[in-house]
Amino acid sequence: MTSITNYIISIIFAATFILIAAVIANQIKFEGGANPKDPSKRKMWFWILAILNPIAYFLVGGFVLVPNPEDDQMVYDAYMAVVPFATAAGFVAYILIGFILSKIFKNGKVGNWF
Repeated sequence: MTSITNYIISIIFAATFILIAAVIANQIKFEGGANPKDPSKRKMWFWILAILNPIAYFLVGGFVLVPNPEDDQMVYDAYMAVVPFATAAGFVAYILIGFILSKIFKNGKVGNWF
């Protein structure tokens, strides 16, 4: 597996977690009154998933998708060198996509993320 594949899978994880965050945000009902708590719930779930995104990718990338070191040690070393960078790229992609979506849909439920 090449390093580009690592980055692509990490971005796919970020997009999946954004989709999950959007579904959760849309499931939380609007609360009326002077001091509603629903925006803080949506923001909390967005940031919980922001923490789980790199953890999930690092675990999957480091333990499931990893090539067998007995076959080719150089491929294994190159793969393991890219996993932390791909994890960070996925986290940054999650934050950027979330920020863009929250600004696009600023009057909707997703707009409460930032």
